Amino acid sequence: MTVWGKRTAFTASTSASHISAQDMQAYRMQTLGDIAERIPNLSFTSTTPNNPVLMVRGLGGTEDEGPVLYTPVLIDGVPVPGFAMGQMFDFRNVDVMRGPQLVEGVNAFGGMVSAHSRDPGDKLAGALDFEYGTGNRKRATISGDIPIDASTSLRVAAGGETADGYIHNRTLDRHDTGGWHGWFGRLKLLHKDSDGGEWRFSLHRMLNHGGNDYFETPQNARRHVSYNTSEGVNDTAYLLGSAQYHRRFNQHMILDVTFGGVSTDWRYSNPYSVFSANSGFTLPTRQIGGSVMLSGSSGTLDWKGGIYGQQVKRWAPYDFDMSPYYASRTTATLATANVAFMGEVGWHFSQNWRLVPSLRIEHVDSSLSNWASSMSGDTPYAYSMQESLPRQTLSKTAPLPGLKLEYNPQASANLSQFGWLSYTRSFLPPNYSPYGSYASTVSVPYTSSYGNNIELGYRLGNPTGRWSVEAIGFANFLSNLQVSATNGAGESLIGTAGTAHSRGMEATAHWKPIETLQLNAFVGLTYAAYDHFVFGGTDYSGKQMAGTPRSNFGFSADWHPAAGWTVNASVVRRGRTTLYPSSAVQNAPYVLVDAQIEKRWKHWSVALYGHNLTDSSYFTRGLSGGYVVAANPRQLGFRVGVNF
Repeated sequence: MTVWGKRTAFTASTSASHISAQDMQAYRMQTLGDIAERIPNLSFTSTTPNNPVLMVRGLGGTEDEGPVLYTPVLIDGVPVPGFAMGQMFDFRNVDVMRGPQLVEGVNAFGGMVSAHSRDPGDKLAGALDFEYGTGNRKRATISGDIPIDASTSLRVAAGGETADGYIHNRTLDRHDTGGWHGWFGRLKLLHKDSDGGEWRFSLHRMLNHGGNDYFETPQNARRHVSYNTSEGVNDTAYLLGSAQYHRRFNQHMILDVTFGGVSTDWRYSNPYSVFSANSGFTLPTRQIGGSVMLSGSSGTLDWKGGIYGQQVKRWAPYDFDMSPYYASRTTATLATANVAFMGEVGWHFSQNWRLVPSLRIEHVDSSLSNWASSMSGDTPYAYSMQESLPRQTLSKTAPLPGLKLEYNPQASANLSQFGWLSYTRSFLPPNYSPYGSYASTVSVPYTSSYGNNIELGYRLGNPTGRWSVEAIGFANFLSNLQVSATNGAGESLIGTAGTAHSRGMEATAHWKPIETLQLNAFVGLTYAAYDHFVFGGTDYSGKQMAGTPRSNFGFSADWHPAAGWTVNASVVRRGRTTLYPSSAVQNAPYVLVDAQIEKRWKHWSVALYGHNLTDSSYFTRGLSGGYVVAANPRQLGFRVGVNF
């Protein structure tokens, strides 16, 4: 009998990628964007390197335009806006789940990213790492495990990073206008009680201050050259607290409780020369919530269920000032409260087959308050206008069913197999567009999005882990899909595509021809397009969703040629795509090559790395006016570490 609390990745009926701390270090994955480019059917958009917003199988991207999350990002079980996460540090692993998730706590429409911080060790130990690389990038971290008693230990991790960035501003004759500096830290307490329960309390803090000299013409952006008249501002911060409790009462009952909150802040302004205006926003967000989940088994049945609740509040002022010609300021406060009841039952109706019906009932209350807009200008004549709205509210309850059929035959000495066919109903709640300029449009909420997702997957592997292959096909039929767009009056709103779809496949494989060498490969194919979408006088019907390549594939190798030596290399090709949110500029296909060679002694390690070794030039954001943001160029560097 396979119990929910012990289900392995091989027998999990979902498309997922598990990224260990060793993987993140070997391939220098330090942001969500680094992860998104190196696993199948994930992509991202970002205005700066430290603020990526994820897209899974074509879905996502509106996180910095509204309060709804297509793909929640969790740190120790607590959701945090991905654009505020910035640098990743001291994680033991990151799990990326593609497709809707009904019984994982927070509602996940497109997928979920769950990052887990390192647990404290039970012995006194410490580590110090220093890194230096291209762009005058310097990063230092220190961490330590401190046993308090036989059942309690504390982990402390702290660090900082500075970089000049990769922009040469020729107007200001500076190389640091795209740079940043910041620090991060974490405290984590682990206590194991006499009843077998595990208590985890963690506190996370990140501050990052940087310039915002990224928007340029495609010709300049490719060369990482800027002619902007100032550096702009890009400051992010978060403070996150998490409490987790895990206890196995017996072989038939497991309890998991998570509670926490997060405060995030994002202060963003463009250089004046980008729009010939002072433009930008502050985006503070406060949220608190948690879940209680029970899982277990009895006879031929196993089950999982619980409750999740969360409250979120976001303030969304935006300024655009090109006085005396035109000036606009909007303010808004968005509040959302949701509660969800979820459960699933697995029935082993024969030796090899398991049927799993599931149900999630999601209830959401949303409100828009303190909305006000002021506009003034002298074209075509002098005018001044102020509008405001009383508090707007809405509620929605959505039942979300799911059904899985799993096939898990008895493993032989040389072969393990697992397959599944699933259906999942997904949901994005309605809300209001905070950045609209007119009361007549802001007062009309955008509607709920729904998806009907079908997935078929099969895995084969050697029980000893010598090799494995996996192939998954999916099709998601979407209605009223929420999309960030601009209407005919120039307002930035969340529109809804009447119908849309996303379909494709993912395949992964690994092989260890010898004990010291592992070869890995993946391929992802996605076609995500609008079937019917007319907005702002433009017909997007039949067009591919922005920011999503139709194909991406890659190869990697981990080699240990001698004791203490490790060589890692990867090659990833990402296909052609248009830029998010709206731009006629396209990214041509590009190739990313990463490599690292590391030598370890008893307490010391030294590594040389190369990131984007081919110096591929591509963009991560585009505006309708033609300005784009370029990804980072080639990066070379070294890392030194010591354990004590």
